[in-house]
Amino acid sequence: MFDHWYAMDFGGTTCRFFDFVKEETVSFPACIATKDDQIVAIGKEALSHAYTDTIKYPFDHGQLYTSITPLVKSGLEQLGANHSLLHPSALVVVPTDATDDQLDVWQTQILAAGIQKISFLNVMDALQTEEPTMIVHAGHTYTEIGIYAHQQQFTHQTIYFAGKQIEEAIMQDIQKKYGCFITIEDAHALKEAASNALWKGKNARLRCNAKNAQGQYGLIEVRALDLWPCMKGVIDQIMLWSKQCLEKVSVDLKESIHENGILLSGGLARCFGLRQTLEQALNDPVIVTKTPEMDLLENMKGWK
Repeated sequence: MFDHWYAMDFGGTTCRFFDFVKEETVSFPACIATKDDQIVAIGKEALSHAYTDTIKYPFDHGQLYTSITPLVKSGLEQLGANHSLLHPSALVVVPTDATDDQLDVWQTQILAAGIQKISFLNVMDALQTEEPTMIVHAGHTYTEIGIYAHQQQFTHQTIYFAGKQIEEAIMQDIQKKYGCFITIEDAHALKEAASNALWKGKNARLRCNAKNAQGQYGLIEVRALDLWPCMKGVIDQIMLWSKQCLEKVSVDLKESIHENGILLSGGLARCFGLRQTLEQALNDPVIVTKTPEMDLLENMKGWK
């Protein structure tokens, strides 16, 4: 009764926190800027250091590679946790196939931020519905695919095709075509801009900073359609693995999934072409909420 609970969803590009008491939500970039191994900025402020200092993203392939303690402290500070007299406790969503050793790392780093009690909830448990369902959770560094019915898992697969792989393909494509290098942050911005333009049926001109072989920065211009092959390669992989998972279940379960639809969630869910490709290849309706990147946090709200 003396616990103040917070929901925490740590993504590859964004951290999302929810305060169960105040019913407030905050989100911010999941990055830390460092110089000489010292933290100089966190979150949105860290992005302004992309061209001068080292930008670290703690999450990759569902694992932690650098400390998330500064991100936890930042999220709690934005929610005013320091002003609460109650014990700060956290409900944290983690990859479904996270090992006990990985959870120990998560727990150690979150406790170091001042949290006193932690409960873990995996992605698929957070997204499951009462009806038989197929879930495709496409995030930034990995995609989880699962089929569930009556609280039973029929198949589950984690693949490392997601938003980051599109961005890496964009970086390679620009290097090949222009002989220039762009940051992962600029590749992310190009991916989002190209997707938004293609949804509107426009082949927009997109500009970003790029560094040539001499280390000089300048602007380059690409068309939205020029980036489509970089997006399509990852989308096709998600489709193929989803199709493979669906082929493993019974006809009756396939029929139930067809009636209920496939749930597509995560930050990549709104990427142009993903929903359409899944619907055409699987011959099932695909359901996407207005804010699929918030699906995990929204579902976590009912757990406390």
